[in-house]
Amino acid sequence: NIDLHVLPNFTGRVVLYIENGRVICDRQLLDDEHVCSLDSFIEIAREAGIRFEEISNVG
Repeated sequence: NIDLHVLPNFTGRVVLYIENGRVICDRQLLDDEHVCSLDSFIEIAREAGIRFEEISNVG
């Protein structure tokens, strides 16, 4: 069984961190929050016309 820290009338999305079959942490996602991989985020940003530039602190 999973014990979530939400109100009984809650409807929405929750991110869970599970360790050894037990929920260690849970967090409600806000309406303007989304979960994706870094690669997906970069692809979405590039499709939106955002340009990335690599910065090096070496030297």
